[in-house]
Amino acid sequence: MALVFTLIAAALYLFASEKLPLDITAILIMVTLIAIPQLFHSQWLLERGVDLQAAFPTVSEGLSGLSSTATVTVLAMFILSAGIQRSGLVHVLGQRLFPMVGRSELRMILIIAALVGLISGFINNTAAVAVAIPLILDMARRLKLRASRLLMPVSFFGMLGGTLTLIGTSTNILASAILADHEDFGRQIGMFEFTHLGLIVLGVGLIYFVTIGRWLMPKKDLVRLSDDENRFVIELGVPADSPLVDQTLEEYSFAVKASVEVLKLVRGDAAHIKRAEHIRIRPDDIIQVHAELRQVMDLIKSGNVRVLSVSGESSPVRGDGKLVRVLLRDARQFEGREVRAAKFWDRYQARLIGLEKDALEERRIADEPLEAGGVALLEISRTALTRLRDADDLMILEESQDEFDRRRMWIAGGVMAAVVLGAALTPLPIVVTALLGVVAMVATGCVDKQDMYTGVSWPVIFLLAGVIPLGIAMTKSGAADLLAGLLATHAGDWHPILVLMALYLLTTLLTELVSNNASVVILVPVAVSLGHILQIDFFALVLAVMFAASTSFLSPIGYQTNTMIYGTGLYRFTDFAKVGAPLNLLLMVVTSIGIWWLWLV
Repeated sequence: MALVFTLIAAALYLFASEKLPLDITAILIMVTLIAIPQLFHSQWLLERGVDLQAAFPTVSEGLSGLSSTATVTVLAMFILSAGIQRSGLVHVLGQRLFPMVGRSELRMILIIAALVGLISGFINNTAAVAVAIPLILDMARRLKLRASRLLMPVSFFGMLGGTLTLIGTSTNILASAILADHEDFGRQIGMFEFTHLGLIVLGVGLIYFVTIGRWLMPKKDLVRLSDDENRFVIELGVPADSPLVDQTLEEYSFAVKASVEVLKLVRGDAAHIKRAEHIRIRPDDIIQVHAELRQVMDLIKSGNVRVLSVSGESSPVRGDGKLVRVLLRDARQFEGREVRAAKFWDRYQARLIGLEKDALEERRIADEPLEAGGVALLEISRTALTRLRDADDLMILEESQDEFDRRRMWIAGGVMAAVVLGAALTPLPIVVTALLGVVAMVATGCVDKQDMYTGVSWPVIFLLAGVIPLGIAMTKSGAADLLAGLLATHAGDWHPILVLMALYLLTTLLTELVSNNASVVILVPVAVSLGHILQIDFFALVLAVMFAASTSFLSPIGYQTNTMIYGTGLYRFTDFAKVGAPLNLLLMVVTSIGIWWLWLV
């Protein structure tokens, strides 16, 4: 036991200090646990009561993390989440929900709770947050809201939503795998077995953010969001049957719905800048906007407006080609020449859609003078693109094709629903339905071969594989029983709610030092032993560990989603504790009472 505790202390130090990458530390732990009984087991130690082979994992047990149902399930969920993300389903949901926001921060928080919180219960919460971050940053920039006051709820609701189902977070899947191997439990946790408690936790988090949390969030962003990175000036025509006709852009909330910034309204020979959003739209008006590449793709598919291109005269974009960002590098060909005169169609069979500029000097894109070193957005067919790559007077910077389509969205959403319902309504375990879902995603084209590998967070996979043997060592050596006995000595006459709260607090603090998965591996065996000693249903104690590990808000290193938003540079390290500490204390009480009421009464 002393040797196991020494290894745990070394692992905690390496996890907390990050002297090595977390996944490398986990692999080092796995190898060390396997090597110790192989190298140092001896008769001399046996005679003195030290049986290393009985206390440490065997080779097969040490490698069991690589084939664990938890590891394989999380791997499959990453691929399924990549399919959902690649299909554009979350993007479209955001498009539908965000127009409800207006310019209200409170409504934005409610939308984040609905979008990120609920989706995180059914795809990996890290993937849900990764998809939401660019959407929220874009909305904050367009609506002039402080991004730091929106991204923190994104991360926190991702964690809260992960408590809704078994597959919401790798923590839940890992705890289920550990319990399935325990002789007194011997089964997988049900898909929705603790969803009612997760809904309570999510609801408490929502109430917290619309009341106390809003006043504790940062008052300003540490960095200013860029307003013009890869943003193009494009022109939109208004067809006669558009719902915009006879409305102002402000009344229609056009800028919010399309996630663009309106620059100018051109009507005949007149150009309106300051009043652009307050003039009633007529057919054939031209709307100039700033839009990013994703928004350009969405507008091309929109029936309300037509993205115009310059190929001699303005005409609607066809929408069946690739969008290409190009650098205009030949001064003799482009410097000072109007877009119309550059004859992109005649030279390259490409239609110029937009220019990467803050604003135009001229009224229309066709009349705008070009400059060497400028960046333009072209639409071009695949055949013509091959010739464009050989052009000497410009350089291709980026090629993009809109891969979002309704068919793929329906298929990806249907596959994910089938995975969840299959695990909930049939005898098949989640690992089997998830792997079947991966096969379906690949067979239907929702995930390609590259996504199967790039969509997986491999450090998380190797972290799981490496720490699982640590839990085996804690159980076999008696270390878990010893820790549980020490806790039981002090908590023997405590009310079960206080025992749950103590275990919750211990898990929260440990998660801030190490990963959420490592804390679960260490403390789930302790929770099981503690339940046996105190004659309390150990599943209730394991739930306290699971929920505490999944909702650790105190620092940017306590959970991966916090690390992701901290990486935007908008926050101080202490901002997380300021907002997260009251919520952690609140959830410690609410979750403990909820577990006691639902499982122990």
